[in-house]
This record gives sequence, C-alpha cells and structure tokens, in this order.
Amino acid sequence: MSNPKFILSKKIAKEKVKILEDLGLKVSYSYKTNHEIGDVLQEICKNVDFSIHAKEEIDMIKDKNKIWFFTQAETEKELENILKKGVKNFVVDNEIDLKQLLEAIKNTNIKINLSLRMKFQEHRVGTGKYFVYGMSSNIINKIIFKIKENKLICKLGVHIHRKSQNTSEWDIKEELEDSLTRESLNRLDLLNLGGGLPSKYKSHAVEVLPYIFSKIKETTNWLKNFEIETIIEPGRFIAASAVKLETSIIQIQGKNLIINTTIYNCALDTILTGTKMLIQDELEEKDNGEYYLIKGNSPTRDDIFRYKVKLKDPKIGNKVIFLNAGAYNYTTDFFGFKKLPTEIVEDFS
Repeated sequence: MSNPKFILSKKIAKEKVKILEDLGLKVSYSYKTNHEIGDVLQEICKNVDFSIHAKEEIDMIKDKNKIWFFTQAETEKELENILKKGVKNFVVDNEIDLKQLLEAIKNTNIKINLSLRMKFQEHRVGTGKYFVYGMSSNIINKIIFKIKENKLICKLGVHIHRKSQNTSEWDIKEELEDSLTRESLNRLDLLNLGGGLPSKYKSHAVEVLPYIFSKIKETTNWLKNFEIETIIEPGRFIAASAVKLETSIIQIQGKNLIINTTIYNCALDTILTGTKMLIQDELEEKDNGEYYLIKGNSPTRDDIFRYKVKLKDPKIGNKVIFLNAGAYNYTTDFFGFKKLPTEIVEDFS
C-alpha cells in the first residue's frame, strides 16, 4: 500500500497557461493557490508573472520583476524594504495603503507600476460573510486623474476581481463601461481581470468556460481600442487540474471507505468552499456499482472527502485518486499532521 501523495503534471500546468495566453491575456499566477505549481511555472513558463499577497512569499520568486505585490496594511518602512528587494509592481485596494506606497516611492526614488483595485459589480456588493476588497469606482476615477502624472509611476492600471469558481458574472466590458470614465480609460496602461475562472469538481461544472472565454475576448478586444494590456490572475484554473491526490483504502466499514490521509493535511478547500473533488474512474448513476462515503483517517466528524460516490467492489489497499486536487491544498498542524509530499512529473501516466 503506497503512502498518500500529490502528483503534479508540468504538461497540464503549461497547457492551462497557454489557453489563457491564446486569448491575448498576460498571465499573473496567484501564487498563494499552490506554491509548488508556482515554482514549476517559474521553470517552464518564462512569460508568467506572479501575484503574491505576503512579504514572506517575495523571496520565493526568483525574478522580482515578475512580482505583483498586493499591499495589506504595511508600514511605510516595510514598503520601502519591499521596494529595495526589487519589487516594482504593486496592487493597492484602499486609500491608506496608496498613501503609504506613494510616500515610500518618493523616499526611495524608485519607479513602480501601480494597479488600483476596484470594487466590481458594485450594485451587488454588501456586507456579509466575506470582506469586500477594493475602492469604489468614483474614488478610482479621482485617483487616476490625480496620480497619472506622477513621474515615479510608470504604468497605471485597474484591478478587478470576482469570487472563486465564478460561472455567471462575466459581463466585464459592460461593468467597466459603467465604472470607468472615458478619461480614466485613456490614462490606463493595464487592466487586470483578477481570478474567478472555474475548475471542474463534482460540486461544480465548467461547461460555461466557452461562454466565459468569449466574454473575456470581447473585453480584451475592447480594451485594445484604448491600448490597454489585459492581465488575468488565475489560481485555481491552473493549479487544480494540474494535480492529482493519490490515496489508498485502509478500512471498509459497511458503505464507508476510510483512506490513509485526512482533509486536514491535504484538502481543507473541501470544507472551506464545498468543492467536492472528482474521483478517477468513479461510476455514473446508470453503471453497476454501490455508493460509498469516503472518509479521512482522523477522528473528526467533518473529515469527509465525498458523501456519495459510486464504485465497483472496492477493496482494502485499492487506490482512490482524486482529480483537480491542486488548489489550496495546504495543511494544518491539527493532530500534528504534516503536508503530503508532491511528486512532480512531466505528465500523468
């Protein structure tokens, strides 16, 4: 019986990047989604940038010119140190961070590229379970007018973002037309569409991808009229499908299959976002087989990978291979668990 592990395909990661580049997009991979995918992309995709959200990630990116750093309440001195490390691209989502950054570049006399994060689809934004990042379109338009002539800002952009696994809210061109003035668009060099591209899970389908890509293409073509470069910030779209999770059955309790790992050291995303991973060779409803619950080997009641999956005569020692397992597959120290190893291969066998 083999130990549980992740298996990462370089080929699939590269193919996912190419899909987006073929749409005329510059790719900035969201590094927090999976560091190991990011490390592979640094090796095999020289044109990919990296969006990072913590100072601790800066030294993980070899070429600092490829970093887009998202500020989040850093002090002026901290921002100066980040600039001195060679980071030249920044995304800010509030006026306080913007003021700190402008002071830092003035103090260091270092030129930067700047992207302003804007609340998108503002008619839907409200307080609730999740914090809403970004500034209103009115504030963004005012800032663009004020700082475009700042000699320390080379390229100026706007950053927008939608929720993860977004399958419906892709009327980007219309939203931009409603949010940004003509004067602002003429002053911009960059537009970052953020993330939100869906990946396939048992709980989520991706049949809408052709529609999403058509809406993105519509947006990139429109932005070309203003000579604006379009960037996209995939995380899950690349990371999920490039990784499998290989486990084994260690016990069978009636219709419950216990596998040799736990959600808490490889698949917290299952609990946090409800993304139920597909299983390699699982049966369709019409096929002959039995339904089983697949549980991890920790003594917690929510350690359930799948509540209902149809399989043909599973045995102790059989492998259970989860697909699209690479997004947010971080671990915790709960019960002293350790992160599973990742085997990097050219392609899945």
